[in-house]
Amino acid sequence: MSVVPLRLLLADDEPLALRRIRLALQAIPDVEIVGAASDGVRAIEAMRELRPDVVLLDIRMPLANGFEVANAVGDAGGPEIIFISAYDTYALQAFEASAVDYLVKPVEFERLNSALDRARVRRAGKHAGQRVAELAAVLEALQHEADARDGPVYEREFWIRDRGRFLRVAVADVERIEAERDYVRLHWDGRTLLHRVTMAHLEEKLDPNIMLRVHRSAFVNWNRLQAVRRDANGRLLAVLQGGQEVPVSRAYAQRVASGR
Repeated sequence: MSVVPLRLLLADDEPLALRRIRLALQAIPDVEIVGAASDGVRAIEAMRELRPDVVLLDIRMPLANGFEVANAVGDAGGPEIIFISAYDTYALQAFEASAVDYLVKPVEFERLNSALDRARVRRAGKHAGQRVAELAAVLEALQHEADARDGPVYEREFWIRDRGRFLRVAVADVERIEAERDYVRLHWDGRTLLHRVTMAHLEEKLDPNIMLRVHRSAFVNWNRLQAVRRDANGRLLAVLQGGQEVPVSRAYAQRVASGR
């Protein structure tokens, strides 16, 4: 007997986050992505039009607040909600009674699979009206938390595609990052892999107290920085613990010399 696919709506305003979720879902059987939205208004419209079974909902969605999203859940027949957020403190307790799960970015694939399994069970066993009331309360609490913690949210790990699987690499373990055309090359623990992301995106998403940009095409890990020296031509070089030397451009020289 065939299993009816779980119909999913993805709602996130970060293109990279959406791409990661799509890649993860390729390895999960019996799910179907019926739509994607990059802001709260589009998410609401898609829920009402597509009536998905499950919505993977980013907490910080522009153009619509939590109450509007909660009301749309009722209008759309009460789909299950899986929260996705960069915040991992108060919300971990707040979601428990109402949302199916709460996934912290970058989403771990095992956690996503587990959350969808829970959604299948919850979908059949809980009244939609109860879900909507609980969701509204949780979204209000999460909005307060997000407002209180407004500020930059940094990536803590990379998920890199490698020979048909995804490799998890902590940002703190990366020694240096170098640009290669439309990719970057990560170096860690004697290994190296290409990762499809831009340097500009990394500068926004990497904590400067961990990874410092030293050149338009390079980052170095502060904890692996052993010395800064000039070569015979007067060029500034960042010397790492393993002996590697990374050029430091004039634009970033003052930041490197000042020690953050």
